[in-house]
Amino acid sequence: MPEFDRKEFGRRLQAFRKQIGRSQANLGRVIKKSATTIGRFEKGTLLPNAEEIYLLCNELGIEEYQLFNSFDKVISKKESINPFNTNTLYVYYIGYYPTLNKYDKCKFVINLIEKSDYCKIELADCRTKKIYLEGYLQSDNFMAFFRFNNYKPTSMRLECSQINLNISNGIDNLMKGAFYCTDTKYNTSARKCLVSKNNLDFTDEMLAYLKIQDKEFSKMENINIWYIEMENKEDFEY
Repeated sequence: MPEFDRKEFGRRLQAFRKQIGRSQANLGRVIKKSATTIGRFEKGTLLPNAEEIYLLCNELGIEEYQLFNSFDKVISKKESINPFNTNTLYVYYIGYYPTLNKYDKCKFVINLIEKSDYCKIELADCRTKKIYLEGYLQSDNFMAFFRFNNYKPTSMRLECSQINLNISNGIDNLMKGAFYCTDTKYNTSARKCLVSKNNLDFTDEMLAYLKIQDKEFSKMENINIWYIEMENKEDFEY
């Protein structure tokens, strides 16, 4: 029988508290306890009773088991919605093909698997369905963040990627976003991407948008920051 880890319990309680921006004193008021008591909970030197755990989880927006299960990620239910009403998305970007030694059109699938407490995601090849990365989705009514890491824990190279997607102007048209990733030599890159709920052909019009525009270069020269154009002012209609 596994031994209960008090410190891990406390660490997870602290992580969930900080995630919603509560102080120890604020959280303590929920169960009529002091900030010192919450601090002892988080250090693992004192454990809350069943009623206190119920009240704390209700305030944190989580299920009780999330304080006991050692998931790799701490994810609040309030930040784990799936606004797309589908379990498949398609992502388009300019990628590098080592065998051809050139950059060209890349098209991948994002699988969305809704769990009881979060939305799991997988980045897979459109044609072979091979899964390369997995992670989780965080979203509100304006932006969606797809956070990926290695699909296989035994992978020799750590790989973390993220897609930031603008959904403020609707999810039924082609949505604009930014794709942050690394290559095999750990060189970091940021590139534009397009995401769709429908399986579309990768057109030359889409490819032209994915190239860095002159106005983007101009902003970079002035402030040394690349603001990726993804406001959907020029929506693609399909």
